Amino acid sequence: MKRILLGLVVYLTLTACTDHREEALDYFKSGEYEEAIYHFEKALVLDANDWKLKFNLARSLEEIGEYDRAIATYSECFELSFNKKDLFLGRGRSYMKKEDFESAIIDFTNVLKIDKKHFEAYYLRGQCHIKQVDYYEAYGDLNAAIKLRSEHLNAYYHRAIARAQMGDEWGALADLNRVINERPQFSKAYFNRGIVYQRMNKFVKAKTDFDKTLDLKYAKADVFIRRGICHYYMGLKEKACEDFDEIEKYDVEKAAFMKRKYCV
Repeated sequence: MKRILLGLVVYLTLTACTDHREEALDYFKSGEYEEAIYHFEKALVLDANDWKLKFNLARSLEEIGEYDRAIATYSECFELSFNKKDLFLGRGRSYMKKEDFESAIIDFTNVLKIDKKHFEAYYLRGQCHIKQVDYYEAYGDLNAAIKLRSEHLNAYYHRAIARAQMGDEWGALADLNRVINERPQFSKAYFNRGIVYQRMNKFVKAKTDFDKTLDLKYAKADVFIRRGICHYYMGLKEKACEDFDEIEKYDVEKAAFMKRKYCV
């Protein structure tokens, strides 16, 4: 009788674990991460050493923006799994999203020690280097990413930012022109190309790009500041001051400063 009861308990436990696992995976695939987390956690109560369940729990936590919990859960997986590459990558993404770029760089570097041809690790590490104001390192990583996936436009976009900050305006323009030609609705690409043109004192071209940026509904103080400066150097002081008036919607003090400098 005891054997029968024990067998029944084992059967029910395994069945419950399987049910929660399947529910969790279904919810995860459909993007219902809160529900997925509930079922992953239930399944882990019954099988705490299943690293795949824990890994998918970490991915779900990352998706809903609970980055600290995601990092802790990815870290727990290291004790259970030999699949270190995906763990470093997921934890690195979570560090990056919470703006701990130094820790993210360490994890992406560990991915590349395992797989020297990992596009995402180069691409994301390059973005982290930009945030760390390390533009030469960023350029190297984004170059490597583009060699692995030459069709990836966002890699060109970020490489353009690194190139511009390194003083390579023509290289930045080449990357941004490629992005804009293939994705003509990419507002930030026009904005950044306008900045490059402005640094080259090509104010008419810069102003045209800032116009397009605003047409594409990317409006913030810096767009009006930069377009206003272009208008000023084009001899259109009245239009420049109209742009500086627009800044008041975003930053009253900055608007006042720009008007004192250019409109008095």
